[in-house]
Amino acid sequence: MGQLATDNKQLIFIYSEESNLGKRLLPYVQNADKAVRLININKERIADTIWLEIAAMLNKDIGDLFDTDYLNSSSMNSNSEFNVADWLKIIDKTPSILQNPIAINGTTAKIIKEKREIFSVYNTTGANFDKSPTAIKYANHKDTTGLKRAM
Repeated sequence: MGQLATDNKQLIFIYSEESNLGKRLLPYVQNADKAVRLININKERIADTIWLEIAAMLNKDIGDLFDTDYLNSSSMNSNSEFNVADWLKIIDKTPSILQNPIAINGTTAKIIKEKREIFSVYNTTGANFDKSPTAIKYANHKDTTGLKRAM
């Protein structure tokens, strides 16, 4: 049994506040038709066992969850030198390497690399979002239906 509390009635969105994509996707996630659990790893630590469980859900090595280009541009060396324990320490100390957010819906997990991918994970179309030029400029896409969503 896994440590990550997953439920088809709740969406989990794991992101770094230092990720432009993560910040741009927040309004879409917050306006999903289900309860949402937002995890900003800059402010909330994720246990090592949870990271390993997420990697297993994605069928990826732990290092594949993170942006190695961003890592290589920092003061660290190539990712080929890191083992699982190293990656867990790196993400704990440098949450900004999570440049592509992770979306989890029940037992389905996906690394989001483009905005449109979020809609397939959360089964939403984005049709009810404010698409005014100001909302687009500031990524402030409020729900225009007037419905309150559980968060």
